Amino acid sequence: MIRVKLRAWTASFRFPTFQSGYQPTLPVPPPSTIQGILSAAKGEPVYLTELPYVGYVFKSRGKGVDLEKIYALGKVETDIMKREFHYSAELYIYLPDEWKEPFKRPRYQLLLGRSSDLVVVEEIKRVELEEKEAPLGGTVVPIELGLPGMVHALVVEYDYSTVPRRAKLVKPFIVLPFPRMRAERMRQRTKALHDPELGIGVYLHRWSG
Repeated sequence: MIRVKLRAWTASFRFPTFQSGYQPTLPVPPPSTIQGILSAAKGEPVYLTELPYVGYVFKSRGKGVDLEKIYALGKVETDIMKREFHYSAELYIYLPDEWKEPFKRPRYQLLLGRSSDLVVVEEIKRVELEEKEAPLGGTVVPIELGLPGMVHALVVEYDYSTVPRRAKLVKPFIVLPFPRMRAERMRQRTKALHDPELGIGVYLHRWSG
């Protein structure tokens, strides 16, 4: 398999339970963000349920809060909204080898959330992962895995054949931030594929059945 390393100055992932007011960011991208990145790289809709597997690990150096001017639809009033974002973000995506070419020459711009969260492809590398006890993090995993963490219903993929797009598949996940403390690494530890270079476990999602 290959590992694609993406880097961005900022990243933000919409918290599904917050519709107005203060806008926090999820600690990691939902699967639908990965679908968006793969679709932009290939230049056509990509469905995660048609891939044999996909895994990802996200981390950043920290979070900040931006002030955003918003306009009410059909009105002249404006307001200021606080929006949380990650800074100095890195996303590693694990994919079958055939994804090397789309990421060497992405068809459209790649984003880590909003249109201002532009991404550069920093590295495409072939990797070998070994199964062992390792901490998982910077990703989402099925609740059946039994790891402690925040549980959210997240969109896996959208159906792009309709306007507006519709959520095609929604599943509950445990959201696991990238573990930095020893206690977090122990709490999020399980048998998994291990990336020795990053020192993290990688969960490969297989939604193709």
